[in-house]
Amino acid sequence: MKKNLFVFLLAVCGIVFVAESRAQAQTKFDIVTYTAPAGWAVEKDENSLRFTKDAGSNYCVISLTRAVDGVGDSTKNFELLWQGMATEGLNAGTPQRGKGGAKNGWQAEFGVAAFEKEGLKGAALLTTFTGNGKVVAILAITNSDAFQADIETFVDNVKLPPIAAQKTPAASPVAANTGDAAKLIGRWQRSGSGYPAYADPASWGTAGYTTSRYEFKPDGTYIYTERSFRMVMQNIIVVKENGSYSTSGNTLTVKPAKSTITSYKKAGGVDALGAVVSTQNRKLETLSYKFTFHYFSGIQEWNLVLQADTPTQRDGPFSNNTTFNNAWYFDQKYTDTDLTAPQK
Repeated sequence: MKKNLFVFLLAVCGIVFVAESRAQAQTKFDIVTYTAPAGWAVEKDENSLRFTKDAGSNYCVISLTRAVDGVGDSTKNFELLWQGMATEGLNAGTPQRGKGGAKNGWQAEFGVAAFEKEGLKGAALLTTFTGNGKVVAILAITNSDAFQADIETFVDNVKLPPIAAQKTPAASPVAANTGDAAKLIGRWQRSGSGYPAYADPASWGTAGYTTSRYEFKPDGTYIYTERSFRMVMQNIIVVKENGSYSTSGNTLTVKPAKSTITSYKKAGGVDALGAVVSTQNRKLETLSYKFTFHYFSGIQEWNLVLQADTPTQRDGPFSNNTTFNNAWYFDQKYTDTDLTAPQK
């Protein structure tokens, strides 16, 4: 019988272990090759492998699950595992999500949130890998940033069976498609996030996110929306802009008619819009970009790539992705979320 994802939803890592792991050689558990953190206690059962370490009042537990059948794409797998392992298992809140990436052809998803259950509190960090209809999860819980390097090293050193890159279907366009104005129509989004150091949320520094979205409409108008949340800031910043756009060859010109920046109080101190603190007009910035549609075969995803000579007020610094010079990358994930509405 196939193992099902639901088998693991309530199998949250414990904190009492009996053996100690000293070896740092790579070892295999199920389909995953890992390097055990030196000096950590370890416990193994049929469905998971768990490591723990205590340092005074500080603790950390890292749990690696056996590969199980997924229930959908990488996002759905992450959400279901978060619900079972973090929300139901630890009373964790809605996670701050990172942008997914690829590892050995597997699609990774990442999220972190504070939790408190039966006197135990800290931060829960879940990383999932989806590929070939399977999903593997790594859940880390801790109350101190002293274990940050150990968590990152463990996750980075995990090796999964390579998945051959799938060829783009014959009906798909070439990997780089420049200047196709019809493909602009729709919503395109990018997000940048900073994450807590796996510690008490009160000390999470500048952790938060900024999400930016263009919506290009068939009538030649556009809407630009941006939402910025920082854990240490009292307010949430929302930018709203609208105007017109035009194309000529591979050049996209964006001409704003109105642009505002509004500061909202955090409702309940969380990522939810409360009362308006202030609203002001932003300087209108008419700009021309070179636009390209690029297919990233590793993550099997199309991106809208915008390029300019210099960074802009609207788009901010260029991306660290150097596939294209002086560029910003937009995908079509999570574009149905209303950036101007409360998020809890």
